[in-house]
Amino acid sequence: MSSEYKIHFEDKEYHVEVKRLDEGGLLFIKVGEEGFTMKVEECEDGSWSVNDTISDHAMKILKRSGKDVSIELNGESREIEWARVRKAQTTAVTGAPTSTGGPKISGGVYPPMPGKITEVLVAVGDSVKSGDTVCILEAMKMFNELKATSDGIIKEVNVESGSAVNPNDLLILIE
Repeated sequence: MSSEYKIHFEDKEYHVEVKRLDEGGLLFIKVGEEGFTMKVEECEDGSWSVNDTISDHAMKILKRSGKDVSIELNGESREIEWARVRKAQTTAVTGAPTSTGGPKISGGVYPPMPGKITEVLVAVGDSVKSGDTVCILEAMKMFNELKATSDGIIKEVNVESGSAVNPNDLLILIE
């Protein structure tokens, strides 16, 4: 799975693509035209160790509020604004608003509440029937099965195990 982001940092905008290479935390990160292979591991104190194949970097998310993120990187505080890039949608949009007031995409699977995805049960190209479980959401110490909203083929999977999600996040798109 690959995710694309627009990141604003120190008055500059960057286009960033993140692709998971394996389940062990190995990522390929492309910033503009430059690519990096990185190993990311969570530490016991909740911080992250990021190795760019040359050296280790200590990173900790200090605060996250919407698009604004405060991080500590190698002991220095940094402010970043980021947004996930959504590919142009050709599907119909329903009039149903999300919790933040935006429309939901027809065929989209959205979490009913904030939580963490513990398991993704489908991949792009899979065929599903309305009511099939497509992923599991852990919220308030309960596991919730998120179901396909219609029959169809999985067009997008925008989430992976361990992802923190909010009600306005499009997790899976069925066409």
